[in-house]
Amino acid sequence: MTWQLTTFTILGLVLAAGFAWYERTHPSSKVLAMVATLAALAAIGRIAFAPLPNVKPTTDIVLLSGYVLGGAPGFAVGALGGLSSNLVFGQGPWTPWQMAAWGLVGVIGAGWGRVTRRRLPRWSTAVICALCGLMYGALTNLSTLTAAGGTPSLAQWGAVEAAGLPFDIAHAVGNVAFFLAFGPAFVRVLQRYRARLEVRWVSAAPSAPMIPTPLESPPA
Repeated sequence: MTWQLTTFTILGLVLAAGFAWYERTHPSSKVLAMVATLAALAAIGRIAFAPLPNVKPTTDIVLLSGYVLGGAPGFAVGALGGLSSNLVFGQGPWTPWQMAAWGLVGVIGAGWGRVTRRRLPRWSTAVICALCGLMYGALTNLSTLTAAGGTPSLAQWGAVEAAGLPFDIAHAVGNVAFFLAFGPAFVRVLQRYRARLEVRWVSAAPSAPMIPTPLESPPA
């Protein structure tokens, strides 16, 4: 089995497992609509900032979606956002890498939400956004090696990562700037929407029986 076939098989299994995980959560129609809206927003954010290489709010949107909604919806937002935005930028061997990388960002956001108990520490979350940008770049740079053909060497991998490092740094810096600009407000909006989705049925406490009181006799 060639290196290309192996990597695409692994990517296919990862994406299939992620979407199966999302389906097993049995999302309601409102959650489906929310995930679709956030995926579209992530795609639009990527398209709108296309003139600025690698500076885009997409990673922040995916991370914060997972932070509020959980791992499975966060994965779906990231994977669908990558797929739908490439309808504009063009599909290719890089698409599954981008879908898997942004899906992983959504899962990381859910994990960060659990660690922080969804209190959103401002500066440490900004650092997570930067690290996710670097991680995304490191993964998607491998798509270049996939398209090159043959089994890549360690030197080739290092050369590709070094060539992409300036763009990955721009991505990380842009993530921090976008998060500081709109991240907390975006999370508050999502949390309010999520609160409306959470409905719990509780049994009413039995009421105390009504005991009639005797009427007082009228004064003589």
